[in-house]
Amino acid sequence: MSSSKKDVLLDQLAACHNDLSWFPTFVDSVKDLTAEQAVWRKDETSHSIWQLVSHLTYWNNKWLTYFIGKESFKSIGKNNASTFNIEEEINEENWRKAVTKLDGLFYEFRKVITDHPESKLDTFVPDYPGDCPWWAAISNLCTHNTYHIGQIVFIRKQQGWANKSEWS
Repeated sequence: MSSSKKDVLLDQLAACHNDLSWFPTFVDSVKDLTAEQAVWRKDETSHSIWQLVSHLTYWNNKWLTYFIGKESFKSIGKNNASTFNIEEEINEENWRKAVTKLDGLFYEFRKVITDHPESKLDTFVPDYPGDCPWWAAISNLCTHNTYHIGQIVFIRKQQGWANKSEWS
């Protein structure tokens, strides 16, 4: 049985979100973290878990708005440091809201892809420099998510905040 591009992308998004596969999911990576833990940084050159969540929220939202046509692609040049900013007051309620927002974006992106015809995935991202089909852009977004989820897991392991038997 062969899988369609849509099936592969939905599988990738699920693996990033909440369907345990080869690596801890986003949901598992932030489970039981406090706001204090989420803002911890090794040093000024490192990102906190909360900053990584903010960054992933920014980019998943951005590519979702591109995909549904609410916004056209605009290059920001180098990865803008502002995508890592924490705009909210640091407290437990705002940390939970940050987690819930990204969780919701994963659900929304999966629903949008499910609801769009497979043919959309072969069309090119409007205004993107060069020819980039949607399936490639979304697949790369999943790789980006995986990279930063790995950073979250690494920070947790460094600090002893992870069940190491689960995340070996």
